[in-house]
Amino acid sequence: MKDEIKIRKQIYLEPKQNEQIKLLSARQNKTEAQIIREAINHYLTENKKELDDPILELIGMVKNETCDGSTNHDQDIYLKKNEDTHETR
Repeated sequence: MKDEIKIRKQIYLEPKQNEQIKLLSARQNKTEAQIIREAINHYLTENKKELDDPILELIGMVKNETCDGSTNHDQDIYLKKNEDTHETR
């Protein structure tokens, strides 16, 4: 992850969170940013199932030129491949 381009985000921490991050940073000999990124990675791993929700694929469908999303949403969400079921798109 060191060589990857990183995106800057500005967040507000509670004073207790800030103290704990500083403490972990010193004890683990890591930067505060590393501690925060590791915490975010842990959170995202724990919530992976929610991230994989097929309903999220509807986001941006307009860009994909889907114009019948409101009438054929079940097929668009759940039938990615024709071999998924006997039904066709």
